[in-house]
Amino acid sequence: MNTCNTLCQAIATINWWWFAAATVVSFAVGAVWFSWLFAKAWVRVFKVELGEEVSTGLMLRTMSLQLAATLLLGLVFFVLTKLSVWLALLVLVVFCGWEKGKLNFEFPRMRDFIMAVVIQVGYTFVAGLVFILFALI
Repeated sequence: MNTCNTLCQAIATINWWWFAAATVVSFAVGAVWFSWLFAKAWVRVFKVELGEEVSTGLMLRTMSLQLAATLLLGLVFFVLTKLSVWLALLVLVVFCGWEKGKLNFEFPRMRDFIMAVVIQVGYTFVAGLVFILFALI
């Protein structure tokens, strides 16, 4: 019963405007991260086919799913930050470690593995930090 009260109080104290702003900033960082900072490396390492035409419906579904995942991830960090900043940071590091471990099985070449970690885990870490920092406001 006490855990529910603590969780409900943490959710009740979320500033939803800052949550929305953090989501927009996270998406903007992702746009810069994957299209400007690491575009060429991302295409090479993840073997993205750029020549194929993508349907509008597929693009909308993909972006909608990404938005839903970002909202859920952000909500987790907003709630955890209300409970404890250190807990939120710990969960972010653990999640990034899990994601790194998953990539380990996808890239046999060390160079590709390191670049995949920098791209994927790096963005996850930065996006998580955005949510944690905005939750502190």
